[in-house]
Amino acid sequence: MSRPSPRPVVIFVGVRKNPLEHRPALEAAHRDGFSVVLLAEDPPAGLPREPLAAVRAVDPHDTGAFDAAVDDTARAYTVAGVVSWSDAGVEPAARAARRLGLPGIAPAAARLSRNKYLMRRALAGRPHLVPRFARVRTWHDAVRSLEDIGLPAVLKPAAGSGSKGIFLLRDAGGLRPAFDELTRLTGADGGSIFRHDRGELLLEELLVGSEHSVEGFVHRGEVTVAGITDKTTSEPFRLELAHLHPSTLPAAARSAVLGLTRETVLALGFDDCAFHVECMYDPERGARLVEAAARAGGDYIGSHLVGLASGVPFHENVIRVCTGRAPRLADHPLRYAGLRKVAAPAAGKLVRVDGVDAALGVPGVEHVAFDRAPGAAIRLPPEHFSSSLLGTVIATGDTAASVTRSLDAAVGAIRTEIAPSG
Repeated sequence: MSRPSPRPVVIFVGVRKNPLEHRPALEAAHRDGFSVVLLAEDPPAGLPREPLAAVRAVDPHDTGAFDAAVDDTARAYTVAGVVSWSDAGVEPAARAARRLGLPGIAPAAARLSRNKYLMRRALAGRPHLVPRFARVRTWHDAVRSLEDIGLPAVLKPAAGSGSKGIFLLRDAGGLRPAFDELTRLTGADGGSIFRHDRGELLLEELLVGSEHSVEGFVHRGEVTVAGITDKTTSEPFRLELAHLHPSTLPAAARSAVLGLTRETVLALGFDDCAFHVECMYDPERGARLVEAAARAGGDYIGSHLVGLASGVPFHENVIRVCTGRAPRLADHPLRYAGLRKVAAPAAGKLVRVDGVDAALGVPGVEHVAFDRAPGAAIRLPPEHFSSSLLGTVIATGDTAASVTRSLDAAVGAIRTEIAPSG
């Protein structure tokens, strides 16, 4: 699909899969005076027509085809910026921005953001920021690294995303099955996100404490933080189950998290991009890095939570920064915003979901979105790392406690029926 556009365009390298997430990004560009050219491997159906100048199916990991699509776009339109909305597009977007002479993170820094081993190696001279770590490519590497780092530990893909493939190791017996599963996941038959990092794993010491992400921007070397998000994850696979924005951390803890964030993004060379920094905070050891992504936070953090809490849509600032302008943020949050996932109680086939209308009727609830439709196959980790999360409830309130009450009531109203497989 393509059509003439009197407006300058922003190239979107992919979009979030759920319409509730990708529409705010498209609408933010359109409100700011731009049309969008979407370059995506598998463009979703049902995209709104008005913000789009063109949609082209191209694999961002196919360097030749993607660069040709960027060049074609530059010949057909006036391109004002390039932005990625997911980890898979960060490196192609950086290369495209450099190719067109536009603002954007440098390709070398984008590479650090996409490979957790390279990220930690770049920060190795700052041991207060990162856990002890080792690269794992062979079974011998895995055994030796676990002996060096000790238990408990975490084994995960060097280039993973979305909590895919995180194995918590509390005893040495868990190493072999985790290594075998991750070797399969990241191998030749694995997803395209691992294309440039096949079979590369990271083993590191287990960080303890509370989990958080920091949302913000770097523009011309200046770091601007939009806020800290508190996160709740599952054990042992660290699937993200709930978020709350802004954080309820005490002042000293917030200061430590913000200090880690600023030092990390500048040390990694982030500039002219949004960032989503994930970390753990322990009162005894301070804040330490989990990972730093050079793009807006997904999972409704950027698309909804920051804007609902602050009154300033985060994606509008993503567009500002990718087109060379400084972000504009609110001085103080107006309220709290949070989400809770609806998790499958068992594997099987999703038969039906009841109670959505009741959940939407709970005071404070803003949205209920389901990613799995009746008939979908539901698998649990480690067989699959996302299909067990069926949907999301988003709520707002004047206090963190009121948001928690709304989410408890709404998720409690939803009933799912899952039939055994076979």
